[in-house]
Amino acid sequence: MINDKTSVIENLTGVRSSKLNYYVELKKRNREIVIQNRRLEIIHQLVRDINIDMSLEMIVERVFENLPVVISCDFLGLLLVEGNELRLVTTQPPLNSENRVIPHTCLMQENIENMQEQIYLCVTGEGELFDYLPVRELGLRCLIINPLRVKNNVIGVLIIGSREAGNYSKNELHFAYHLADQLGICIQNRRLYEEMAQAKREWEETFRALGDPLTLTDLDFNILLDNGRYSELAGPESNLESKKCFAYFWGQKKKCDSCLLDEVRKTGKPSYRRVHSTSGKVLDVFYYPVFNEQGRLSSMIQHIKDVTARVQMQAQLIQSAKMAAIGEMAAGVAHELNSPLTVIIGNAQMLQRELESSPISAQLLKDIVTCGLRCKKIIQDLLTFARQEQVAFVPTDLNAAVERVLSLIKYQIDRKGITVHTDLTPDLPVVAACEQQLDQVLINLLLNARDALEDVDGEKNIRINTAVREDEDGRRFVTVAVEDNGRGIQPENIGRLFEPFFTTKEASRGTGLGLSVSLGIARAHGGTIEVQSQWGRGSTFTLVLPLNREQP
Repeated sequence: MINDKTSVIENLTGVRSSKLNYYVELKKRNREIVIQNRRLEIIHQLVRDINIDMSLEMIVERVFENLPVVISCDFLGLLLVEGNELRLVTTQPPLNSENRVIPHTCLMQENIENMQEQIYLCVTGEGELFDYLPVRELGLRCLIINPLRVKNNVIGVLIIGSREAGNYSKNELHFAYHLADQLGICIQNRRLYEEMAQAKREWEETFRALGDPLTLTDLDFNILLDNGRYSELAGPESNLESKKCFAYFWGQKKKCDSCLLDEVRKTGKPSYRRVHSTSGKVLDVFYYPVFNEQGRLSSMIQHIKDVTARVQMQAQLIQSAKMAAIGEMAAGVAHELNSPLTVIIGNAQMLQRELESSPISAQLLKDIVTCGLRCKKIIQDLLTFARQEQVAFVPTDLNAAVERVLSLIKYQIDRKGITVHTDLTPDLPVVAACEQQLDQVLINLLLNARDALEDVDGEKNIRINTAVREDEDGRRFVTVAVEDNGRGIQPENIGRLFEPFFTTKEASRGTGLGLSVSLGIARAHGGTIEVQSQWGRGSTFTLVLPLNREQP
């Protein structure tokens, strides 16, 4: 009875109705809060996705998957401004209409030009949107068109479509507006990221494309970047596993004595030095300072250029100029001497015929003719040696070359009290060579041997021998070895003997070009020059030339 009275009172006073409305309102409010949180999650997801470098297609797909929970969405389209065009780049669901250019007369172009913040369309009847968007195909009834703005610039358009007419409330339009803002920022950030990544790739590709070794080194000599080219120049002293430049390049345990980093620190300007590696290469090393935003030196670029070939070419040119001068002088001397020698030899031969009956006079005249002919041969050999002609490779007898060269410089060797011993292999095979160039190499080796005996007390000997050699692969070579019992070569200098302009002689005694040019000639013939030396006990230089080699 009491319960019935309570129920009647609640119905008359509206208490039960108020409770029902309260719970209905509370449930509605909770649902709106859930939707609002979901909308925030979608925007947060969009920002997070761009941080993991997702493509535009993946971003639009991810947004489209989550939108139906918070807003009616049967279509999502992204259009971007590219130059003066508005291009449809991606849609969800994917359609064949992607990457289509939207004409300037279209509503979306007007939307951009008029700087409208948002357009809400209920699609009815016919219109040009049907030609550029899948309105008919998907049965869309209403569209939200949102410009993507970044710093007052429109970079594109976001379109949300629904199959239900008039389906979007004020809250949903407000969400779509904020979604477009966040998407615009994400796309712009992605573009900037791509531009930076592209610039980084181009810089790295340029860095690695340089043919010369290039490194970026900090102020503690640690290599920060390396274009991987140094291994082409690396010698036995290099430690390519180390991060310290002095160990990486030169195999040293501390800063190089010739390091110019301190000079770069002091002047803030590029610097340069030339070094000679133990592998025999001539390297130009350039140092360029790198400054940070505060204008302080932060690192240094080290550029290494192999100039060995260029320096050898310079040496060859200098030697050629010297030989040209010798040739011109020799031609003048020969002209002046040949005429009187011809008269001397001719008259002596005429007197020989008249004085055949006098043995003493005949012998004296024979000596005159013999010495005259010898002088003519020496002059002819000098002209042949100094003559500047086009290089011609012909079959050459190295034994004959040794004898020819000895006739030219025998006087210079004899006057130093040096005894020359020859051991020439008979029937030595001929090689394809330029006779004048081989004479030049042999003269240089003999004169170096003479200079090495300058300070020797006691016997002074030079030994010349020719031989045939065969290597492990069965290839045959002809060799000419010039050995002296002079002072020898210090171990630290052996690796530098063939560097252009390197010499241990006094400035007036040599230019440091002889061995460098000689090695170049030997290599041009497919051969080399080998060195064996012991300090205080003498040296042996061996010219090695291949047999059975086609003329170059």
